[in-house]
Amino acid sequence: METDPLDAQSALDAAEAAERRSAEIATSTPWYAPWYGITCAAVPVAFALIACDQKALTIAVVMVLLASLLTLMTTYQHVTGVWPSVRIAGWFVFIEATVVMVGAAALCYLVASSYGLGWWLAAVAVATAVLMALLSRSYDAAIVRKHGAR
Repeated sequence: METDPLDAQSALDAAEAAERRSAEIATSTPWYAPWYGITCAAVPVAFALIACDQKALTIAVVMVLLASLLTLMTTYQHVTGVWPSVRIAGWFVFIEATVVMVGAAALCYLVASSYGLGWWLAAVAVATAVLMALLSRSYDAAIVRKHGAR
């Protein structure tokens, strides 16, 4: 009994197309990376406010940060059907993001405790937002590399 080689090839093509679609679904939408970057930029701002003993502003920034992060994650899950996870892209991207966030927060805390708040805070916030948005894009690229068609 013979099998048709075209049926086997079409099954392989369908499986490859399904893998490619899965990777595309798990990657974020165009608005995700900028929103994520801006949300993450609130972390060093909060640490600078803590250093300057601005309790009310710190609480407000942290509440906005948490609300934005929760909304971002649930929106991502609603749009893609996948809950954001370190396991999807790998630990390397998570470690990069942690280094950027901890470094920016420590820098802001030290500078704010020495010199107070100033124009430098906006520069650090913008740099953090851009770096975290770029890391978010690299997270998407890692998802496509890991789960995309081979």
